[in-house]
Amino acid sequence: MERGEHPDSSDLDALARVLAPRLRMVAAVAATGHITQAAESLGMPQPTLSRSLARIQEELGVALVERSGRGVRLTRAGRLLLPHAERALQDLRQGMTELAGAEEGRVALTFLPTLGVEVVPALLRGFRAEHPGVRFSLTQEPWAQSLRRLSAGGADLALTSPLPSRPGLAAATLHTQMLRLVVPEGHPLARGRARERGVPGSAAAREGFVLLKPGRGVRHLTDQLNERAGFTPRVAFEADDIATARGLVAAGLGVSVLPARPKGALNGTVELPLRGVDARRPVVVVWPEEGSGGGYESPAVALFRDYVRRVGPGVIPDMTG
Repeated sequence: MERGEHPDSSDLDALARVLAPRLRMVAAVAATGHITQAAESLGMPQPTLSRSLARIQEELGVALVERSGRGVRLTRAGRLLLPHAERALQDLRQGMTELAGAEEGRVALTFLPTLGVEVVPALLRGFRAEHPGVRFSLTQEPWAQSLRRLSAGGADLALTSPLPSRPGLAAATLHTQMLRLVVPEGHPLARGRARERGVPGSAAAREGFVLLKPGRGVRHLTDQLNERAGFTPRVAFEADDIATARGLVAAGLGVSVLPARPKGALNGTVELPLRGVDARRPVVVVWPEEGSGGGYESPAVALFRDYVRRVGPGVIPDMTG
């Protein structure tokens, strides 16, 4: 680019590549007002700094420094550039701090909507009391989306359920909930000793089901249970969340397979144990396996994951599906 010409986008990309590794030189000259002192602060010989500055200005086609008495000062172009250079250096320093430090890092966490009411706030509150410098980026989304985000590198950790089915992900179980066949009060399946003894997985084969939408973890487990029981459920409604599904069962719209409610069955419903099937819902913390995602895990992420594994089992049983 000739001096005085306005750069286009390709010129700007090239100029940014030229300037990026030399930002400290411009900032040091601005801070000291003297080439020799700037070179000393950078730990390089003065001639090396002088030659580097001359080369930068030649490649940019813009003068950044000029003589001023016995020292140097930034030109108008240099003064315009300086705050951007300082911000870039600060961003780089912050990034290196997050890479290397556990107490000032950032954790990108994705979690189930049902965990956002009590569980995640309790975990964040307790962890930040011990490590107030760690920052969080939070995303609330269903099971399948959460695992996709984690696999793509958009999150560091996921609090979700059930266990991941994607390769490249590791998980630790924090709590296991039992799944129940939830039926309206007075339903024929709830007669006799079924409340204590339970019903076989195929007992509701002829019923209309209130299911969660595809991509939800409970829907994934329900589909597995029904497949093992040998039937395809007749869908009465697909709900966005567990609470809605439970309420629609109470209204008599159908039956559903849902996690046992910690506070007891919702009014208007009965929760029946399922016999002959593995009717469990593990709540897990998930992270990329070693070697995936570039093989790097920041100290802050490792610190929070260890905290969740230690404290989570005592928090998650309080969730209200």
